[in-house]
Amino acid sequence: MRRIILPLLIAVILILISCTGYYIFFLSTNPHITPDDTYTGNLTAEYTFPFKEGSVTLSVSMPASVYYGAGNTESKYLPYTKAGDLSFYADLANDPLQEEMYTQILGQTETVRQSWDLTDDEYVELLSTFVQSINYSSESDFRYPIETVIGEFGDCDDKSTLLAGLLTRSGFDAVLLIFKEESHATVGIRTNDSTAYPNAEGYSIIETTDYSYVTDKSFTFEDGSSLESTPVIVGVGTGSKTYTSGYQVEAILAYKNTADARIDQLASETDTKTENLEGMGDTLTGYETRLTSLESLMNSAVSSYNSYIDLANAIATIQKKLNSDLNAKKITYEEYSLEWETLEAEFTEYMELANEALDEYNVYYAEYQTLYAEYKIYYSTYSSSYTDYSITIERQNGYVDIYNLIITEPYNREYVYRTVLEAPVL
Repeated sequence: MRRIILPLLIAVILILISCTGYYIFFLSTNPHITPDDTYTGNLTAEYTFPFKEGSVTLSVSMPASVYYGAGNTESKYLPYTKAGDLSFYADLANDPLQEEMYTQILGQTETVRQSWDLTDDEYVELLSTFVQSINYSSESDFRYPIETVIGEFGDCDDKSTLLAGLLTRSGFDAVLLIFKEESHATVGIRTNDSTAYPNAEGYSIIETTDYSYVTDKSFTFEDGSSLESTPVIVGVGTGSKTYTSGYQVEAILAYKNTADARIDQLASETDTKTENLEGMGDTLTGYETRLTSLESLMNSAVSSYNSYIDLANAIATIQKKLNSDLNAKKITYEEYSLEWETLEAEFTEYMELANEALDEYNVYYAEYQTLYAEYKIYYSTYSSSYTDYSITIERQNGYVDIYNLIITEPYNREYVYRTVLEAPVL
């Protein structure tokens, strides 16, 4: 019996030793890229993105073997010892096979920095804008920065890991901020002002999913929720330089929020004024319709008056000839008297009808004058209301223009800040 147990015991001990060694290896192994030599040549990615009042173009070319090696599942092997504190992100950011990529990017951005005479803060914004310009795509797997750059897409932690790697290599005190509860990642940049994110040890947020201002912590998810938890701070490098323009971003965002509320208020005022103007316009149309009708009646009365006067004048002409015929003794007095009486009756009738038409005209004219006086007063009120409406629209459009500038050009912080300083007081 002992002979059987002893070999079995020895086998169990050997298995335990083997497992212990594997476990120790498992705990100590870091994620790392192993090049896949089945791929040859280089892969190139080119980016053109807006910055300040122009645009910047960067081009990165890396060995295909490194890119595809980074994409292998084995390269993202995460030891249990690093899963808890998320320090494996530093391994993803700092794999030595990616240093050439960082060198290429930073060499080109440094050239931009010198030619554009950028400050340190503007350089932070340049690197941030580059990473923000990379297409956002949600991925369940972790990705190395080389995968994000050459593949030209990444999710929040992919893009944030890339930016943190770029910033720390440029001498900035930058970290990753991992919000476990919200499953979100951003970059933290050291600041010395109130823009720091709560409980983040003095680090302000740089959101990488889309264009946004450095230190802007107003990020919201698609469902409208925002960041509320305390982030895990993950260091990925060393650096001491800080971001110091947060006060400008605060002023910009404060103006945006106030402008947003003011725009809504003016929109409500505009709606009311538009409704009032439409009602006044209907009233003006009513005035104009009545005035047009009176003009038509006056013209008709004048036409009737002129017609009756023409008929009366024709009778007077006949009477004049009748007088001439009597004086020339072409007709007798009895013939004259009979004809004259008939003509005089017709003349009197036409003159009476003419006077009636004239009286109608005078009545219509008087009514027209009274109505036109009312119309002019009402039109003056309408013009004043329309001017007030136009001023409101102009103010609203002015705020909308500044608001749109703020939300669409975070990569142009200095210009936006000057615009806000010169903008009308809200």
